[in-house]
Amino acid sequence: MKKVSRKIFGLLTASMIFAGAGAFVSCSNGSDSPSTSVSNPNESTGPLTDSATVSEVASVTTSGNASVTGSVATLSASNGTYVLTGSSGTSGNISASGNPTPTTSGTWKFTETGDTIAKYVGSYTGSIETIGFSATSLTLKVEKYLINGSLAAVVEEKTFDISFTSTSTEFNATIPAIKVSNVISYLLTQIDAQYMNAQNYRIKAKIERIDASPNGNCALSSVRSLKLLNNGAPENSDDNTTLNAQGTYAIADGKLTGTFFGKTRTLTVDDDGNLYGADNGEPLKYELISGSYKIYANAMTALDGENSYARIRTIWLNEDAGKIGLIVDLKKTMASKDKPMIFVNYTINENTITFTGVGADAGYSKTATLSADGKTLTLDGVDYIKL
Repeated sequence: MKKVSRKIFGLLTASMIFAGAGAFVSCSNGSDSPSTSVSNPNESTGPLTDSATVSEVASVTTSGNASVTGSVATLSASNGTYVLTGSSGTSGNISASGNPTPTTSGTWKFTETGDTIAKYVGSYTGSIETIGFSATSLTLKVEKYLINGSLAAVVEEKTFDISFTSTSTEFNATIPAIKVSNVISYLLTQIDAQYMNAQNYRIKAKIERIDASPNGNCALSSVRSLKLLNNGAPENSDDNTTLNAQGTYAIADGKLTGTFFGKTRTLTVDDDGNLYGADNGEPLKYELISGSYKIYANAMTALDGENSYARIRTIWLNEDAGKIGLIVDLKKTMASKDKPMIFVNYTINENTITFTGVGADAGYSKTATLSADGKTLTLDGVDYIKL
C-alpha cells in the first residue's frame, strides 16, 4: 500500500486554516470592467474538474554554476536559472569561523532561458549560504508549474536534490517529471464565531472553490452556513447551503478577472499563484490548490451563547496520485480553533469508499457512501457536498 506523505497536502492544509472574509461573488457592482451576463447562472453543472485531464511534464536536466549573495542563491544553467531565497535563520551573517550562518529552508523558482515568468515554483530545505564554503546538499520540492501563463499546483509534489562538493559551485540536477491538471483551482475558507450577546452574533462557516479551465470558462461552488443577528434582526442560512455558478475569466497583468451572475470582480495573482482581493473592505484569499483534488465539504454553525461554534469538515481525494486522501475537521469557537487531520488511502467500489489510515493514523478504518450522482458523500452520518 502506498504511503501517504504529509507534505503532499501542504498547500491545501494551509488554506484550511485561513479565515478571511468576503467572496468572489459579491452583491456590489464589482470593478469598472464591463460585466458579461451568464446564461443560467444558478444551474449546477458540476465542477470543471469532473472533465479535467491530467498530463505528465517530462523531467528537465540542468547543470551550471551557483553564486550566493546574502540569503539568495542564483544557479545558472544553459537552459534556465534557479533562484533560491532563504526564509529562516540569520541569513548572510558571518560566524566566528568566518563562514556564513546558514538558513535552513526557503523558496525556489526556475525560469527558462528567454522567459520572464518562472516555470517551476516550490520550497527547499538546506543551507544555500554554505555553497562554495563546504559540501552542501539541498532538497527542492516541486509544488507549482506554469500552465497557459498561470501557475497551477502539481497533482503530486516531487522532490529532487542539488549537491555541491567541497568548495565547488558547480551543480548537476534534474527536475523530476510531474503531473499537472489542465484545470487550475483556488480555495477560499472562512470560519468565524463571534457571540457578543443574545441580540448580536455572527457564526459563519464557508468553503468556496473556483475552477478555471484553459478555454476561459470557470465554475464556482461553495458550501456554507450562517447564524447572524444584528441588533435583533436575524439573517440565517441553513447548514450545508450550496451555491453553484458557471462563468468566464481571464488573467492578464497579474490580475484575474472573473464574472459570475453577471458581476465582474478582479483579484490580484501573487508570485505563488494565490488570489488576493477585498470585499466590502475585508481581505480575502483564494489559495492555489491542485485541480486534480476532489473535495467534499460539510459546513455547519451552532448557536450556544459563548460556546457557539462554526465547523467545516472536508474530505480530499486524489485519484491521480495513487488514491491518497485527507479528512479534515476544522472547528472554531470564540476561544479556540482546532483542526485535526487524518491521512488515508482509499478504495472505491461502486458507491462505497473505504478509508484506511496511514502513518500515525494507521488505526483509522471507515467506510463512506457516495450518492448515485456522485455529488454527496456520507461518512459517520454526515453529508459532505462535492465542490
